[in-house]
Formats: sequence, structure tokens, C-alpha cells
Amino acid sequence: MSSATIFIESPKDSTLLNYTISNNSGNFELIFKTKEASSRLNISYTGMQAYFRLIDLTTNKIDLGNIPLKELASNLDEVIVNVNRSPITIKKDTLEFNAASFKTRPDANLEETLKQLPGVEVDAAGNTTVNGKPVQRILVNGKEFIGNDPKIATKNLPKEIISKIQVVDTKTQSQEFTGEEGDSENKTVNITIDEDKNKGYFSRATVGGGADERYEMSGIGNYFEDDMRLSVLAS
Repeated sequence: MSSATIFIESPKDSTLLNYTISNNSGNFELIFKTKEASSRLNISYTGMQAYFRLIDLTTNKIDLGNIPLKELASNLDEVIVNVNRSPITIKKDTLEFNAASFKTRPDANLEETLKQLPGVEVDAAGNTTVNGKPVQRILVNGKEFIGNDPKIATKNLPKEIISKIQVVDTKTQSQEFTGEEGDSENKTVNITIDEDKNKGYFSRATVGGGADERYEMSGIGNYFEDDMRLSVLAS
């Protein structure tokens, strides 16, 4: 089947090695590098049971043959739920990353998290690209964060409050209203934050001094909670 999500991870610590989606014929190819002797293959598709398989990596090329997926039973007398969130999910035109699946230092911000995502790059100036396409907007729970500069979100949002990172084609307001396809050459990143964590503050201050008793000071403070955004500037 087409558009199934396939990813390979380390069985030791669940580090993501690479991911892809199946083509119209249901075929896929994964190329990755690892020093481990085995890796775990994961396949997921809506309405189907998740598929797991430990792959022996003693050879350079592996043909997996046909992989059957079983349908989820609709009528069950007893249901046992095992939570195993995939690091990557592809839903139609949305690429979704589970932030908790990517390892960073404890106090990492959104920018450092983005650098760990496959296909995502952040340059020295803080500009973000996804598979070579520039990120024009960064939203938080579907809305503008503070101002229209994506770097405000990437440099100030801590990873610990982030649940999911979604990548879609950038759409104008009219395209969003009519449901038309967006601009595939430009990307929008939406950061999903759980309701109980959607609050915080950050600030910055600068001080400078010179000759003849000349000096300057400036500062900015920002606070966000749910849909409220508050900024205070002084200089």
C-alpha cells in the first residue's frame, strides 16, 4: 500500500536513523549508516496494526520481500493499549515529528531540536530549511507566536514544553480558507504545545557605555499563556 510511514531506529536507544514513505506500488528504500549489528524496522499505516521487525545488518543490501500488514480489529471484548509513539508520522500533506523521540541536552531550545530532525537544517544565522526549502513561518498551536520572525520561537521555546513539530507547505489566508494546496517551495512549521504547558516568559536586556558619560540601555520582556501574548519594550 502507498503512503505508509517507514522508519528505522537503533534497538539500543531508539535513535532514529532514517525514514521514508512507501510509493504508489507499496515499495520503499531506506539508506542509513550505523555501527550496530542490527536495527529495528517500524511500519505504520492508518487502520493497520503497527509492524516491527529486527533487521540483521551483517550485509550491506537487504531485500525484505513482501511485508503483510494486519487490519485493526473493530470489535473487541477487551482492549489493551500499548503506547509507542512513532518519531515520524506522515498524514497527507503534513510531516509530523514527535519531539520527545529526538535526543538533545536537557535545557535545549526549539532551534537545537530542529537540528536533530532528519531533513531539517539550521544555519549559523538561525535560518531553517526543510529538505532544502526555506521555512517562512513558525506557528505555535496554529497561531503566530510573538511577531512574524521565526527566530523568536526557535531561540526561546524550550524543548521540554514541545509535544509535536509539524511541517506543511506554506499557505496564504485564501488558500487556507478554500483548502487549496500551498506553496511547496516554502514551508511552515507548527509547534504543538500541550495545554498545561502553553505558558512561559523570556526576556533580553542590553547595556552599552562610551565616552563623555554617554550610555544606552534597552530591554524586552515577553509573556505567553494559551492565546495571550504580551510584550514590554523599554530603552
